[in-house]
Amino acid sequence: MSLIILLQIATELKSRVKIELQDHGIDPIKHRSASFSRKCYYLFVFICVIMSGRMHMNGSVIASFLFALAGWLFGSLGHDGGHYSVSRNPIINDLAVWGMFLIANPMMWQHQHTYAHHSHTNDFDHDPDLHHFTALLRVHRKHNHEKKYVAQSNPLFVVLAYTIVVFGTALWIPFDMMVKGSLYNMVTLAEKKRPIRFFMMVFHTVAYSYITIISPFLNSRSVIVALLCVVTHIAASGLFFGFFSQINHLNEKSIEHDELKMHLKGSWAAKQVITSNNFATKSFFWHIFSNGLNQQIEHHLFPGLNHEHLHIIAPIVQKICEEFHVPYKAYESYIEICRAGLEWLNTLSKPS
Repeated sequence: MSLIILLQIATELKSRVKIELQDHGIDPIKHRSASFSRKCYYLFVFICVIMSGRMHMNGSVIASFLFALAGWLFGSLGHDGGHYSVSRNPIINDLAVWGMFLIANPMMWQHQHTYAHHSHTNDFDHDPDLHHFTALLRVHRKHNHEKKYVAQSNPLFVVLAYTIVVFGTALWIPFDMMVKGSLYNMVTLAEKKRPIRFFMMVFHTVAYSYITIISPFLNSRSVIVALLCVVTHIAASGLFFGFFSQINHLNEKSIEHDELKMHLKGSWAAKQVITSNNFATKSFFWHIFSNGLNQQIEHHLFPGLNHEHLHIIAPIVQKICEEFHVPYKAYESYIEICRAGLEWLNTLSKPS
């Protein structure tokens, strides 16, 4: 396929998706952000976060799990805010990013995810998401193989590794970024030149540590109960975040597709399609539970469009991809896409 034809896909996507939205009564500019019902959902989950959070801080192990679940679901607000799709008001979007509070440092998230990952998806030299947890997992062939990676052939080890994902995204990675002033030498920490934002980055580290880790030890009836609360919350948060964020890009067809090298240099739009995966797109349950990440292809093509609208444009996006012969990967179920991800990790557990 010629480069000229590949470049045309972006123009075709923009024009036909615009028409599709308008046909559904959605103005691509005025109505691209959250609707009233979507905002009510944000509010409902926020209330769940507050209620379960108070019980977690007072030493309820069950509440610690519910706090993790609510925190994950509240991340939908943070994710949408980070892409300026909660509101057309940039200040509201900046505040909304703090919906990420319980699963990642909001300031770090903007650098790592919104700026770098979405611009350079699955590009080994520029996408930080391929470098987060190399101490435990090898997710790309360009990482040198080490004996420790043999363990990732076991799905139970992968589950164990994902339990610490949020400890990394909320504390370890942002702390390392603040100290070094960059993320893996790929993304410079702009907040170092903006004192208020840098302070907010530090504030999150302190507040997150107090709410999720320290407070149960101050209020629980025993140290063992407090420890169970902390471990339950961090592990559950990590599993929610890990198994929904990692499966969308990390499998063989999204990293080593035959046409990927050409698309990386040719068409940004085609690259976003090939490096992303959808799953269970007809399931309302998986759409809510995954924070809309089951429509990852559409999200990467139109990140400024609120997740609640992505199902509307999915059919036309798939049709255009078929017309341009760009592989559009939509797994029928969550189990199927998980299997693809685990098979890729198993492949990389061997020297290659």
